[in-house]
Amino acid sequence: MRLRILLGVMTSRLLRVLAGLIVVAACALGVAPRAAASLMLALDLQALVTRASHVVVARVESQRARYDDRGRIVTDVTLRVDETLVGPARAGDRLVVERLGGAIGELGMRVEGEPLFEDGGRVLLFAGWASSGGGRLRPVGMAQGVMRIEPPRVSGGEDRVLPGGEGLALVRPTQGGLVAASPAIDAPRSLGEVREAIARLRGGRRAP
Repeated sequence: MRLRILLGVMTSRLLRVLAGLIVVAACALGVAPRAAASLMLALDLQALVTRASHVVVARVESQRARYDDRGRIVTDVTLRVDETLVGPARAGDRLVVERLGGAIGELGMRVEGEPLFEDGGRVLLFAGWASSGGGRLRPVGMAQGVMRIEPPRVSGGEDRVLPGGEGLALVRPTQGGLVAASPAIDAPRSLGEVREAIARLRGGRRAP
């Protein structure tokens, strides 16, 4: 256990060093990322939909931190599906999505740009199978694939989807290097609008 804790601390420190190097590189390229943000290529709505095996409106039921097989702290987030826009999930199904970071006892690890979930909160989730295998779902594009949903009592009459990408300095490539970019949804939009936009990107097809 002491070895696993040490690995977790070392991983956390390494990630902080890498994040610092990314910020320095971004500044050299003329990009001005937010403090402590991770640099990442921006994904538009088409890219999020294309890369996701599951696009769902879901509510966060629980979160559980653990060590993965590389000694990192990860958190398994269990969500209950309200509505499926893409993929095989049905209303009432539960999905477990893994994110990097979390807290175990007095040891915690945070990765800027990884999505944060609030117990009981609703999100529009774009998730795909992890490239490393193991049957794990991961948010597409880190925090870009998790968009919080404000309920009518907060938004003023309708469910409203908020932009994703918190903790990320989003960029896009140009001939001159990298320039700052906006998230897939750059301003709050009604859930109905986003639902229709996703259906158009899929040629009018909705999840069965």
